[in-house]
Amino acid sequence: MKSILFVAGLAISTTVAVANAAPAASASAKASKPTASAAAPAPVAVQTRDVPVNDFMQGRLPYQIALNVPVPAEFQQSKVKKIGYSYWMRPEDAATATAASLPTRNGYMYGSTATNVTYDAAHHVFYGISDPGSLNKLRGAATNIQVQEFKDARHPAVMVSMISGTTGQPAYFMYMATGKKNETFFLSYRAPDGRKDIGDAVWAKLAAAIK
Repeated sequence: MKSILFVAGLAISTTVAVANAAPAASASAKASKPTASAAAPAPVAVQTRDVPVNDFMQGRLPYQIALNVPVPAEFQQSKVKKIGYSYWMRPEDAATATAASLPTRNGYMYGSTATNVTYDAAHHVFYGISDPGSLNKLRGAATNIQVQEFKDARHPAVMVSMISGTTGQPAYFMYMATGKKNETFFLSYRAPDGRKDIGDAVWAKLAAAIK
């Protein structure tokens, strides 16, 4: 993944829904009664298991990092091949998946050290994803962008979630400093069928695991 260009590639064209204007009511029309607000949906329960990030990344990190990745219970490490990447998904999906054709219906997770994002410890900035210029580019290509920074963690990190302009579905990325020079790695999650409730639940678990 080439820093912000890869992330923005997922959100290159934002679709804006425009509601049709309702015909104006006549002066003699009666005002409609207010409707009760719908109750907020209960948070979805997602079954996950903790996988040490060094195991998740198949030993690609230069040092041991104290982070457990909340992997959906049905996911297993797959044999999908791409240099620098580690993919996790359902075994049934892994049997036919490739790096160019991943199982969006049932979801998947992956991590990689193949990124041009670098971490500036002096300024606590991930250049290529959370610096002002990169965020401005992302805002022009995605909607509902949420950025959560962990500047005081032992391994500083930044988590980004957004709605992709190309798919209209949520996308999730986390970048973390490896502790070696300015190097970083990233994790990404694709929720099954693009379900934001499931994606948000898994992402909240990952945020809670960063210390």
